[in-house]
Parts: sequence; structure tokens; C-alpha cells
Amino acid sequence: MRELSTELKVGSFALIVLTVLTFMTFKVGGLDWAKKKGFALHVDFSSTAGLDEKTRVKIAGVDAGVVEDIGLMEGRARVNLRIDPGVRIYKNARASIRSSGLLGDKYLDIRIGSPEAGLLKDGDAITDIVEIADMDDLARNLINVSQSFTRLTESLNEVLGDEKTKKSLGETVANLREISSTLNQTITLNDQKLRTVLDNINTLTASLNGLVDRNREPLAASITNMKDFSATLKSTGPELIENLNRATKDLKAMVEENRPGIRNAVDSFDRLAQQVDKGEGTLGKLVKDDRLYDSISKTADGLNRTLSAVDRFRAYITFQAEYLTREKDGRASFDLTLHPGTDKYYILGVVGGSPRTSLVTETTKTPPGKTIREEEISNKIRFNAQFGKRFDNAAVRFGLFENTFGLGGDYFFSKDKGKISVDVWDFQKNEENAKTVHAKAGVSYFLFRNLFVNAGGDNLLSKRYRGGYIGMGVRFEQEDFK
Repeated sequence: MRELSTELKVGSFALIVLTVLTFMTFKVGGLDWAKKKGFALHVDFSSTAGLDEKTRVKIAGVDAGVVEDIGLMEGRARVNLRIDPGVRIYKNARASIRSSGLLGDKYLDIRIGSPEAGLLKDGDAITDIVEIADMDDLARNLINVSQSFTRLTESLNEVLGDEKTKKSLGETVANLREISSTLNQTITLNDQKLRTVLDNINTLTASLNGLVDRNREPLAASITNMKDFSATLKSTGPELIENLNRATKDLKAMVEENRPGIRNAVDSFDRLAQQVDKGEGTLGKLVKDDRLYDSISKTADGLNRTLSAVDRFRAYITFQAEYLTREKDGRASFDLTLHPGTDKYYILGVVGGSPRTSLVTETTKTPPGKTIREEEISNKIRFNAQFGKRFDNAAVRFGLFENTFGLGGDYFFSKDKGKISVDVWDFQKNEENAKTVHAKAGVSYFLFRNLFVNAGGDNLLSKRYRGGYIGMGVRFEQEDFK
């Protein structure tokens, strides 16, 4: 292949360099020949000192656009902005000119606002602006402040320059220091008293406020009554005064007429008081005799003990029914529990249903001479009468268990909602075909305040009648019946 000539190489290189220079010129100079990206906004400032074209627009410190140009619009500087695509600025946005770095480079800062105000569209204006401070105005203000401070200093020097004035000021300062020290000592010594006085004032104020609040209506009624009484007195005043004068004269005449009787009555009361003081007479003996006081005190103590016992007394009525799985029969009981105190109680109850008692009879029927043995089963009513003593969460019971002597124990849990019980009775084996004592163990639990369920094992020592039971019951206190 034929090699390129030197002239062609030089021309190609020059063309490439011109192309690069042209691109850099348009890029650096901002001469975009394509369609501009983003959307346009404008802001009006009274002064844009230090802000130039191509200055960056920043949102939260991040570049978000550029200043396209700055012009005049009715005496104000209009700054036209080109905002990058995708940036959202709202109608309540705020624009301000700020400095960055020590050299004081300016940039336009925008706070985008809130979405509730709506978006700004292409060509809209940002109306909320923060003007920059003019350095010349600041310098003039500082000069005025400095001059005012100088005049104040000169005036103070004129006032305080005199030796007599300085001496008076020194004495005044010393007096103030002494007064402050005296006040400090007085407050320190009387701090507790002052606190007590303030507390008493606060208590009195609170008491008065409470008294007024509680008696607001009676006070209003009293004031109304006083107004009515004043009006009545004003209308009937002369007649009332005349009646009072007549009543006073009649009372004076009656006193004068009965003066001897009144004197005798006073003397009689005086003699009676002397007899009582000396312990003479029936009344005097009653007053002077300490046995009367002792009797009254003992009676009061006995009455207090009686009322306390009545207040501690509690009564419960319980009805429960159980199903016996072994005998496929039911058992029901009704108990009255009396608590004269917190640690002892009495149980009186009635039990019906199993265990069953057999009643055997022999009857002669036709044909003559033939004896037929019949067995009738009857459910007898049985009774409970037990005494219980409680020790914290445990209790023991003994007494009559279904017509026979027995023992029992209870353990309470979950604040007396639950109870584990073990009962043993029928030591004489009076039940039908009984070969062992009757032992029962189970647990009961209150589902609600008056309703409970129970379950356990019955006749645990008997191989023939051993089985389980399940049941439920209700219990009412004396408060429920009230």
C-alpha cells in the first residue's frame, strides 16, 4: 500500500486540532448549539454584587443548575437560571446569595420548599428571596455606632471626671455592698421562717379556694338572701324598729316583775353545782365516782370488740355437682361455710347421691312357699359438719364427713382461686361393700368470681370403686345476697 504523504498527515493533524479547539471553545464558553437541557426560572434581587453569569446554583450544597445571565428589570437585577433536569422546586422556595470559602466566591442557594405549595414550571419566578447585606451600608452603620459610643464615653467622662462625683460613687458602691451583705445574712438566718410563712400562705390560699369552690352555691344564695333582707329592711325599717322598741320594753317589764324568781333559780343552780362538785347527792356521786367511768369504758370496749367480730364475719353458700366415672352416677352437695375470723371456719352441708347404701328385704310370693330375695338401692341423704383451721396457704379440717368421722386438708394457690384437697373418712367402713376407708383427692379452680370447676379421684384406696370425678359448682358470698 502506498504510504500517506507528509502533507496529508500534517493536514489531518491540523484538522483534528481545530475540531478539538472548536469543541473546547463551545464547552468552556457555554455556547451550546444543541437544545438547552433543564428548565428556566428567574429571581429578582435589589443587588447581585459578586454574582456573575455561569455561577453555579446549589441546593443543599449540591450543584443543581447555573446562572444563565443577569439583567435589569425595573431597577432590580433579574437573574435568569437554568435548573438541571429532574430537580423539583416548589412555589414556596427561597433564594439567597451566599459566599463559599475564604475568598468569598458567590453562589446562588435555593431551598426547594414543600410539596404542598405545588411545583414551579418553566419560566416561573422564585418570589421568596433573602437580600444580601451591602458592605458599604454595614461600614456606615458601624461608623455611626462608633460615633455614638464615643459621644457616650465623653458624656460619662464629663459626669465622672469630678473628684467629688467619684467619691460619691465610691461611697454609694460601698453602701450597696453593705446593704447586699446585710440582706444576704438576713435571708440566710430567716430562710426557714420565710419558707414556713410562704408554705402557710400557700396552704391558706388552697384552703380558701377549696372552701369557696365547695360552698359556691350556698355563698351565692346567702348573698342573694342578704340582698333581699336589705331590701326588706329598707322598706319596713321604721315599723321594725318600732316593734323592737316595744318588745324591748315588754321584756324589761317582765324581767323586773320576775326578778325574785330568777334570783332564786340562780341560787338553786349554784347550790346544785356545789353539791355536784363535793360529790353529794345522786348526781354528785355519779359524777365523782370513778366506777361509773370504768363501767362505761369497759362497755365501750366490749361493744368495739363485738362490732369488730361482726365486721370480720363472713358467710359462703356453695352448691356443686360431680359425675363419678366408675359408678356412672352423680353426687351433689350443698354447704354453708361460716368464717368468724380469718384463720378458722365451720362447714355445715348436705350430700346426696353415691356412694350407695343397699337395703335388702325378703318377700314371699306365689307360688306359696317360694321365697324371692329382692334388693332395693336407695340414695340416702348424708350430712357434713366440719371445723377448719387455716395456716397461711394451707388448712386442715376434721369432723363429720358424710355421716362419719373424717379428716381433710387443703392447699390454696393463685390468691385462693385454686385449691388442692385431700379428704379421708368412713374409718368404720359403713359404706356398701366397703373394705377400706373412703379417700378422695382433687383440685378446684374458680373460672369466674362465683363459678368453679373441679376434678380428681374418688375412693382411691378401693380396687372395686376406685375412679375419677369431674364437676362444677357455684359459690355466693354474703355480699352477693346483700
